[in-house]
Amino acid sequence: MNENDLAPKLTEVDNENTEDRTHDEDVVRLVAADFKQSREYIKKHYTDVWDRCWKCYNSMRTEHGYDGVADDFVPETFTIVESVKANIAGGKPKFNYLPTKEEQESDTKVINSMIDFFWDQNNMTEKVQQWVQDMLVLGNGIMMVSWEGDMPHISNIPLSDFFVDPTATHMNKPGTPGYPKYAGYRFLSTIDELKNRKIVNPSTGEMTEFYKNLDDIAETNREAPGKPDDEKTDKETKELLLGTTLGDKAREKQVEVIVYYTRKKKIVVVNRQVLIYEGDNPYKRAKSSKKVTHLIDGVPRETTVDIPEIKGFLPFAILRNYVDTSLFYAKGDVEVILPRQERLNDISSQKSDAITYALSPMWQIDPQYKHLAEQIESFPGAVLPLPQGAISTFERQDISTSADNEMYRIKEEMRRATAADEVVQGVSQDKGRITATEIQAQMNQASQRFSTKLTNLEDEGYAQLGRILFKMVQIFVDQKMAVRIVGPDGVQWKDYDPSEYYGDYEPKVQLESTTKSVKAEEGQKYALIHQMFAQSPYINQQEFARLYLETMLDVSEDKIKALLTTPKQNPNPPMAPPAPQPAVQNPNGVAAGPLPTPQGM
Repeated sequence: MNENDLAPKLTEVDNENTEDRTHDEDVVRLVAADFKQSREYIKKHYTDVWDRCWKCYNSMRTEHGYDGVADDFVPETFTIVESVKANIAGGKPKFNYLPTKEEQESDTKVINSMIDFFWDQNNMTEKVQQWVQDMLVLGNGIMMVSWEGDMPHISNIPLSDFFVDPTATHMNKPGTPGYPKYAGYRFLSTIDELKNRKIVNPSTGEMTEFYKNLDDIAETNREAPGKPDDEKTDKETKELLLGTTLGDKAREKQVEVIVYYTRKKKIVVVNRQVLIYEGDNPYKRAKSSKKVTHLIDGVPRETTVDIPEIKGFLPFAILRNYVDTSLFYAKGDVEVILPRQERLNDISSQKSDAITYALSPMWQIDPQYKHLAEQIESFPGAVLPLPQGAISTFERQDISTSADNEMYRIKEEMRRATAADEVVQGVSQDKGRITATEIQAQMNQASQRFSTKLTNLEDEGYAQLGRILFKMVQIFVDQKMAVRIVGPDGVQWKDYDPSEYYGDYEPKVQLESTTKSVKAEEGQKYALIHQMFAQSPYINQQEFARLYLETMLDVSEDKIKALLTTPKQNPNPPMAPPAPQPAVQNPNGVAAGPLPTPQGM
């Protein structure tokens, strides 16, 4: 079921003037059908892979090639994921909004500062790390944006609790081919929590319950059977694996809430049976006009500004790892290296068993002394009543070196496959003596692959998040708003005027890893220019130093003025050499030298 099917049917039901309960049941069936379709698609193609990848990241084995005494798990996958995550999610990204039309306001410093403020207020350092971690482990990370009070609220959505139109291929721009017709998520709550959600009744001015039909939930909770394992929420599944689940008793208080979005509607269903909310998608705005006053040549004049329409959109930003253009869900790094991780665990287990056998050897005894076998013990100072040669140990070949070499080779394959080689992880390269050219080539290759991954994330997931944030600002901020701007001169305040920033603004996002890479490249260029033109009279050395301090070191203007001083003038400049005297031409055509200096001069 899709958005186009949903709206006409709801309208048709309304036109027939049927009972509210019949209408609610029709809406619930539509939502349940779309939810079931999406869940079946995920179960068929992705659930098993996501489960094995999550277990691998958390050091839980899923495939055993060697069944011995030891059962090791080498946390190489965890190391790779954490190393790449630190390089991607470490630091704060820079949002820069660019106008898409000539008549739009081009100075977007106030917008950039506003998004930075919202970023800090949402504690995005922690949330982005979880977002990136889901992308690396499972292939996809889901972030949802909602408007709460006077600012956006950003939250992580577990991938297994998210559902989307199976025919979709991306979440970039609404209205383009492949954009989902519907999407949503589910979570666990309680009836009391749902009742505590209040809203102001505009007709009476009193606080009323935001959701309806809450009294019908208790009956469905008692009748609901236990969930099969593949229908448990992400929280229930993980708690079950970690041994802390509340079990079926949780059903006495907990309810399953499904939040369903189309570009026109928002619907909330409890236990897949009770409709508790139905309304328009809040994230859209109709076309309108507004009268504003501007100063034109110092004279206040009232003008009319046309505010364009913002079509409804789905408030989800998805971060995808290895993308197939025909598929919505992407592949993660753990899925790529999972077979090699299990092979690495097998080799480590075999090595551990070999060491155990070496430290606790097995014995062979002459058959004529088999009645003494139970009396033979291996401990210091033992006295055995056996002739020489009657007992001996099984000889086992030492495989430690071969196992270490194989484990090292597998780790190398895993790091190369995920672009998380020694250069990214900071691990020293123990490969003997290598040349500077080889080191530089390895660093360039690792940097290029990692830069490509960063660019893909900036242009898709982070750009989606930036686009949603500013659209919500355009929808809900209808009055001037003071924005904090932090710069070299400290904290300043500037007004955000909604009438000045209308239409689409394209967000350009730059992660801190990209910023550091760009600065490092620029620093190498400046160092090369300095070597070539440090003493050149054609280069203004003071301005060159100012450019380096401002661009590369982010030194404030005040500090630059204090550091750079104008060279002092020498009070006694050296005298210029005397000008050469013109030569005197004698009658014979031979130069006779300079004119003699008159006496007394």
